[in-house]
Amino acid sequence: MLFPPARFMSRLSALVLLLAVASQPAPAQPPQPRTLAVPAAAAWQHAETQMILPPRVAGLTRAEIRDSTDAEMDVSASYVDEAEGVVATVYLYRTMTPDVALWFDRSVTAILLRPDLGLAAAAPPAPSAFARPGATTASGLRVALDVNGAETRSTALAIAPVGTNWLLKIRLSAARLDRAALEERLTAFIQGLRWPAEAAPGRVAVPIVDCERPLRLRTARIVRSDMSNALIDAVGGVMVAEHEGTPPVYCREPGATVERGVYRPDGSSEAYLIALADSGTALSLAEAIDLSAIMGSGGGGRRIAMTLLGRNGTSVYPSFNRLPPPEQAMRVAGATGSTISVTTTDPRHR
Repeated sequence: MLFPPARFMSRLSALVLLLAVASQPAPAQPPQPRTLAVPAAAAWQHAETQMILPPRVAGLTRAEIRDSTDAEMDVSASYVDEAEGVVATVYLYRTMTPDVALWFDRSVTAILLRPDLGLAAAAPPAPSAFARPGATTASGLRVALDVNGAETRSTALAIAPVGTNWLLKIRLSAARLDRAALEERLTAFIQGLRWPAEAAPGRVAVPIVDCERPLRLRTARIVRSDMSNALIDAVGGVMVAEHEGTPPVYCREPGATVERGVYRPDGSSEAYLIALADSGTALSLAEAIDLSAIMGSGGGGRRIAMTLLGRNGTSVYPSFNRLPPPEQAMRVAGATGSTISVTTTDPRHR
């Protein structure tokens, strides 16, 4: 993880006071999911992205709109066409890793591994890139496929960026329509939503492929944590969240499950990202910033930092002397009391 020294020191100075408070981990109750009070005949607009969800889209009628947070950072809305047996769910969520290809791959994997759809032996479908309304580049990905579910004949998926740190995901399923018919309905649904103008052209979305060679990792030793390391790792996590420079192209490590998938930036064998479920939260493991080297006082030794990239902040976990197997990283991160510090990266919530 390499950053220009001046840039790193600037961020370090700005975050020292913040982290002095945030680094004292205190258990907090997660917000309770809530239903937003939106009249059935009214359009709903998301305050941060300006995305608008109309009451009817492509013949489907909107039902409830729910938020799993207290700040509209993970919103879902359900739509239904009972006559045609078509249901849709729209997910709008904030993520510090807004890579369309990565989260599209996670969502497709979750579909393929659902036991009720009978797709365990199916070949992964070939997605296509598309430009969502208001965008100038094909920055989104979409796919439709036939399934073998008892009550579902076809399903479709589309994901596109909406702002710097926001993604919008659409899931459609049909009881009677085949894949081709549902794909037409997906096109109409995408067009029927009211998208904001693109702030800046995004990069063309390219589906993720398998890494050329699998990782070969041994159990790592946990490095003793102190607050200086926590401070450095938190600053590194904040800088990663700022998305400066060329974003990495991820490849897929074999062995994905519904709960997680492992992705390697630019095919690296020295870093990886564990995508947790399919809604934007990821565990990042990469070489920690060496403050001694930045200050010109020699190297402080190699250390692998582990940080959780959440919706609007980072959580620092114990680090390792080398890149650990993903299973070990998950065990350490999931252990009670393993969080060392928590930092908010969204200035609205600091």
